[in-house]
Amino acid sequence: MTNQPLMPNPSVDRHLLGNLRRARLEMQELGLQFDEVLSRFDEEIRQQRMKRIQKSLSVQND
Repeated sequence: MTNQPLMPNPSVDRHLLGNLRRARLEMQELGLQFDEVLSRFDEEIRQQRMKRIQKSLSVQND
């Protein structure tokens, strides 16, 4: 018996590397989608604050 380490098949390495790259791109895409959702929520919160301010100003002026 020899204790030589087995070298993995290069095609397996390429396949795994391709999977890792694809997974990284998918994670980046999900990150961008998450950023877009957060941006929409931030805009919605900003608009709600503006409406409350305008409402309180109109009540004060009446």
